[in-house]
Amino acid sequence: MSDKIQEIAAIVAGAKRLVAFTGSGVSAESGIPTFRDAGGLWDRYDPELMRNAEYAAAMPLVGPAREFLQEMLATLEGSQPNPGHLALAELERMGLLSSVLTQNIDNLHTEAGNTTVIEVHGNFYRLRCLSCDRKFKLKRGAELSAMMQRLIEVAEGETIRVADMMPRCACGGLTRFDVVHFGEPVQDFARAEDEARSCDVMLALGTSGVVTPAAYLPGYAKRSGARVIEINATGCYFAGISNHSIVAKTGETLPAIVAEVKKLLR
Repeated sequence: MSDKIQEIAAIVAGAKRLVAFTGSGVSAESGIPTFRDAGGLWDRYDPELMRNAEYAAAMPLVGPAREFLQEMLATLEGSQPNPGHLALAELERMGLLSSVLTQNIDNLHTEAGNTTVIEVHGNFYRLRCLSCDRKFKLKRGAELSAMMQRLIEVAEGETIRVADMMPRCACGGLTRFDVVHFGEPVQDFARAEDEARSCDVMLALGTSGVVTPAAYLPGYAKRSGARVIEINATGCYFAGISNHSIVAKTGETLPAIVAEVKKLLR
């Protein structure tokens, strides 16, 4: 493993334009369960629940829909950037990492310190007005915590709506979480595709490569001449295009790579 870490570190240190593509496996190390794996949210709840609870003004938030939102809020509010997130932020501070393309909606890359984060599935800490389309951020430990507390206080059998819990836009319009639901187009994908096609090294991290169109990004990078390095705790999913693959947690492997990169750049 140490030889492979050193080899990857040399590639990273020599990259002209390094881009990271991240999936739920990166955030799993922060205590956020993956959505699709056994025991994940979509394994236990119908994914239509969130959309219905959020959109349908006449639909009360009861039963599984309420449980889903309460679990989602509690999980996100209890998470913090892990060593994998922090390693990517360090690579940016070193002038090596150009951008992070992520499928995650938890805001942890930004909180870790990355400044160019393209969130193709949106951000749970961002709201969008249904009237004027304005977007604005929520503060961790403030607005979301208040919403979670409201859910906890709701008596059994009482009905509430997500819309009643959300901040109103300055225009007076209702707001929704700015995340991509099933059947909706992804966000900023043209920009993510440009980043993938223009890099010479891509780190594919913690993603199984099954959710399209995001899963196409490593292929775009490869076809444009980039070297693809895959790090995933559960297996190799880009074996056909990866130059190097490591089956390991990103929170353990990325800091080791960064440490070796620093040695090379002294």
